[in-house]
Amino acid sequence: MKPHTSLTPEEAHARVLQGITPGPEEEVPLREALHRVLARSLPARLEDPRFNKSAVDGFGVRADDYSEEYILVGSVTAGDSSCPAIGPGETVRIMTGARVPPGVEQVVKFENCAVEGDRVRIVEPERITNIALQGENIRVGDPLITARRLLPADIGVLAAQGYETVPVRPRPRVAVIATGDEIYPAGTELPETGIFDSNSYQLAAYAADAFAEVTNVGIVRDDLEHLTNVLEDAAARHDVVILSGGVSMGDLDFVPEALSAIGTEIVFHGLAMKPGRPTLYGERRVGEQSSVRDRGSAGHTENPADKDQVVRFFGLPGNPVSTAVQFEVLVRPLLWALEGAVYTPRDAMLPLAEPFRRRNTDRHEFLPGYIRDGQVHSLRYTGSGHLTAITGATLFYRIDQGVAALDAGQDVYVRFIR
Repeated sequence: MKPHTSLTPEEAHARVLQGITPGPEEEVPLREALHRVLARSLPARLEDPRFNKSAVDGFGVRADDYSEEYILVGSVTAGDSSCPAIGPGETVRIMTGARVPPGVEQVVKFENCAVEGDRVRIVEPERITNIALQGENIRVGDPLITARRLLPADIGVLAAQGYETVPVRPRPRVAVIATGDEIYPAGTELPETGIFDSNSYQLAAYAADAFAEVTNVGIVRDDLEHLTNVLEDAAARHDVVILSGGVSMGDLDFVPEALSAIGTEIVFHGLAMKPGRPTLYGERRVGEQSSVRDRGSAGHTENPADKDQVVRFFGLPGNPVSTAVQFEVLVRPLLWALEGAVYTPRDAMLPLAEPFRRRNTDRHEFLPGYIRDGQVHSLRYTGSGHLTAITGATLFYRIDQGVAALDAGQDVYVRFIR
């Protein structure tokens, strides 16, 4: 394959998501299930409500009883198992959530009644019953929660139905690696030509925000043998490995070679996209080992059941805005898919606030911006190394390949990032 191809963002997205099978389901306690993805739809175990219950605090009466005054014969609160029946001319004091006693067909709110001792008069009649009927919300066996990422309200519904544990898909395990002799960890002395590592921190944070289990491997220097060994180790313990830097055409860009050395198939290398032209994506099936690890060495065994497992690799450019854009467009959808969920970005078509002009039109370009008064405004942006630009951005807007100019008011595609 040539070092670079020119896939569109859509073509690259399709190749990344092709043939993904989520991992086997596992059972987790409900208290740990927030943001996990259900492995399958779950049915209702209970009717809701389980019995006819009062929706208000009030007095229960018969629907066809138009007595001028009712005799109070008892009261019932939520959780009471005994419910006194009422006859004509009688009423019962009933609290919100309490089971409706036999004979009660309407609950009149307290504020619409006048009470003197054990005598109750309805001052303002009501047209509605104020009674929630048994099973009106859901019945046993009805679909309750579909296979999706669980949000707080879902946890509440499952708890109300008595689910102590739920079946979920495993979270993808992600390793993040920054490459380059020029980068240094925070807290160390920085040489005059050095830069602090931001990519591994940023990518690890993005992956955690996508609900993955993340290992920040840190910095790997520009050494082919060392990088190959690090990748081999990361691949043995993770589902996805994300690298930044070392993927272009420079003398020290060893990532493609190191990936090939461990048996990775390069699916694509290069996009018609700005920023992120050198982006690389590759896959390696478990058991396909390179010469780095001796197939016949002691202690190395292959599990035939693992043959269908795939480790996926992203080689992202070193410039931090490139890594941010590529994560949103390609990596986040993959991490969701590995967990059995479909990632739907928050996007829209919105008008530009000011005219746009550019000289080079050979790529689809993503630019940081924000919304004000329903229009897309640009931020001051000097290029893919301008990391601080995206701290003020709420979106990336896209200029399509071949487009050199847009007038103010013309719609552009935007993808919200916060």
